[in-house]
Amino acid sequence: MALFLFLVIILFVACCNIGASSKTLLDEQYNSTVSDSIVHQVDNDFECVDIHKQPTLQHPLLKNHKIQLYPTFAKNIVRNRSYSKIVNECPTGKVPIYNRTRRHQIVNNSSSNLQIEDFQYYSQSSPGYHTVTLDTTQNMTFHGAYAFIGVYNLSLQKNQYSTSSIWIESGPPTQRNSIRVGAEVHPSLYGDSRLHITGYWTVDGQKKNGCYNYDCSGFVQVSQIKNCTLGSPIFIQTGIGSTKKEFMVFKIQQDRSTGNWWLTIGLENSCIVGYWPKQLFTHLSTGASLIRFGGQTYAPSNMDSPPMGSGRFPREKLKNSGFMGSLQIIDSDYNQNDIKPKDMKPYSDTNTNCYDLWYQGYQGPFWHQAFLYGGPGGKCSI
Repeated sequence: MALFLFLVIILFVACCNIGASSKTLLDEQYNSTVSDSIVHQVDNDFECVDIHKQPTLQHPLLKNHKIQLYPTFAKNIVRNRSYSKIVNECPTGKVPIYNRTRRHQIVNNSSSNLQIEDFQYYSQSSPGYHTVTLDTTQNMTFHGAYAFIGVYNLSLQKNQYSTSSIWIESGPPTQRNSIRVGAEVHPSLYGDSRLHITGYWTVDGQKKNGCYNYDCSGFVQVSQIKNCTLGSPIFIQTGIGSTKKEFMVFKIQQDRSTGNWWLTIGLENSCIVGYWPKQLFTHLSTGASLIRFGGQTYAPSNMDSPPMGSGRFPREKLKNSGFMGSLQIIDSDYNQNDIKPKDMKPYSDTNTNCYDLWYQGYQGPFWHQAFLYGGPGGKCSI
C-alpha cells in the first residue's frame, strides 16, 4: 500500500470516483481516490544531457545564468533518490530532454501563433484558431496559477492540435509575454495523436520569438526523472462516460526570490520540472496581468476544427464533458487562493455548436472552483 501511494505521488495522473447524488454543476459527487495511471515514456525518446550544457543555456540572455535547482517556495521537497528503481531517471548531474519533437517538428510561426491579447481578433484574422477560456478580470499582478485538468484520448489529424492549458500573460499585443502549460494533442509537433505534457512561451505576441518545449533555448530542465519533462506522453486508462475521472495537476509559479517561472506537475509539487528564467521576459519578469484557464484548437482552412476537452459538450455534465477544477491564482502577495466568480469571465470566439464553457462557481469540497468545457469541433466560424 505504501509503495502504491508513493507511486501515485511520482506519476502525476490522479483519479477520482463518481457517485450520483450531488446537485452541483458537475452533477456528480466524488470521493477522491488515486490511480496508478502513469506518464509513460519510451527510453529512446529522451537524451540525458549535462544539466549545465542543456540547449537552453545557449540563449544569449542566459550565458552567465546560474541554474536554480529548486524553487524557494517548495521548502518540503523530498530530495531522496531512493525511488530510482521505480521511475527511470538520468544519472546525477544530467537531465532528460525529450527529443522526439526534433524528428517530427514542422511547426512554424504561421501555424503556431497562439497567445495574443485579443483572441477574437486573432480568430478572425487567422481562421482556424478557436479558444474557450475562463479569464481573470482583476487589475492586479499575478504570480502564478494552479488547476486540475481532465485528460482524455482524442483523435486528431496532422496539422491539427487541441490543448487544455493554463495561460500566464502580460504586456500589450505586439509585446505580449506569455507562458502556456498543459496537456496537448499535436500530431505535427510530436508525430503521434497522443496527449503530451506541453509548454509554450513567447515574448512578442508570437511575432518572432518563442517556441514549444525545448525546441529553442528558454526552458531550464532541472528534474532528472524522464517522465517529468516537457513533451512526455500521457497514457490514460479511463475514457468518456467512465465512473473514474483522470486529471493532471499543473502549477506555474513565479519564484519570489529569483523571478523565475517554475512548472510543477502533480499534487504537493511532486514533480518539479524546471523553469523559464526571468531574463527571457520583459513584462512577465515582474508578474502577470492575466490568467486564463481553458482550451484551444487549430485546423487549417480545408479541415474541420478538432475536438476540445473530451470532445463532448458541457451539457453532457461531468460524466462526459471535459473539465478543470481546483482553479487557483497566486496573487500579488504570493498567496495561493481559489478564484472568485466575481473576478472571472468566460471567453469564446466560436459558436456553441463547436465548443462551450459552463462555469457556476464553487462545486464542492473536492473540485472547489471548477468548470466544464469543450466540444466536438466541426465548422466553427462564428
